[in-house]
Formats: sequence, C-alpha cells, structure tokens
Amino acid sequence: MSDGFEPPQNEPYAHVTSAGPIRRLTAHAIDGFFGLLVLMFWWLIVVYVPCWLFVLAWGQTPGKFLTGLVAVRSDGTPFGWGRMFVREVFQRLFWAVSLGFGSIVDAGVLMLSRDRRSFTDRVVCSTIVRVSARQS
Repeated sequence: MSDGFEPPQNEPYAHVTSAGPIRRLTAHAIDGFFGLLVLMFWWLIVVYVPCWLFVLAWGQTPGKFLTGLVAVRSDGTPFGWGRMFVREVFQRLFWAVSLGFGSIVDAGVLMLSRDRRSFTDRVVCSTIVRVSARQS
C-alpha cells in the first residue's frame, strides 16, 4: 500500500546538470540570511524561553520572584501551566495591541481598586500576592 511517499533512492539523479553560480550564490545568501537571524535573535532561545518556562512553572516573572510576589487565582490557589500561559499571553497581547496603553490601564485599575487587582487580573481571574522567602 502506497501513501504517496516514496523513500529516497540511492541511485544517482537522472538528467543532472551542474548548478550555475547565480543559483548557488543565491542559496548561500539565503543560508547566510537565516544564520544572521539566528545570531540576531539568539537571546530568544538563551534568555526569553527559559524566562517563560520560569513564569509558567512558578507563577512568577523574574521581577516577581525578586520582589516576593506570585500570581495566583483570585481564590488564592496556585495557577497551573495552562492558566499561567493564558494570563501572560493575554497581558502581553493587551499591552501590545493597545500600543503600550494597556500597561497604563492596568496600573490605573490596580491603583484605584480596593482589591488591588489590575484589568488583566480581572479578565483572567487572578491576583498577585506576597509570599515569604520560604514559600517562593
């Protein structure tokens, strides 16, 4: 039974012609471009991805960790990975789509509310709490 996929053959290519210099130089330029992208954005892999894993695993950004804060559900129970992911993605998208004004809205709602919850906290049913050094 064939599913349309044929494994590579160990036979030489039929009707081969040498690749011209323009095509080969174009391939090198494309490879170089992708290599440059990797060099420019290495920090995404080295810094940002571990930071995101930290946030998802412990409910704390590095800033929250250093200041003894943690994001939890509004009833005080810890977030799971999925819920924390939704919270962080919503906040980043809200701030980005609003061209940064979302952070001002979050700060304003936080400062004016009695329960100390930001707009993001209200949307995703979370709150930020202080924890002792032993708990974090």
